[in-house]
Amino acid sequence: MTHTEPHTGPSAVTGAPPLNAIKHPKCGRWWTGLGRAHCPACCRTFSCDSAADKHRTGRYGKDRRCVDPATTGLVATAKPWGEMWQNPAPESVAAVTPAQWARGTGSQAA
Repeated sequence: MTHTEPHTGPSAVTGAPPLNAIKHPKCGRWWTGLGRAHCPACCRTFSCDSAADKHRTGRYGKDRRCVDPATTGLVATAKPWGEMWQNPAPESVAAVTPAQWARGTGSQAA
């Protein structure tokens, strides 16, 4: 699966970003946190460089491309700016769905 268009699913957020937001000029999506990674090819946001690297396949300079992050073991989480892909959380935290997290209704075990 390759991506040539920016990700514009239901999690794409509109509105004014906060002053500390980082905005990608190609797709207009924004996020916060200097440790985040944003793929310039498919315009998805990741929790860190290693998570972003997992969704890329192929040889550098030859056939490097994006794959669906869900097929690589990454999970989507809801953030104020939209969807962010990350490595799975420990079992106790993974039971909280992105929808519950967004509503603040999930409980996290210690």
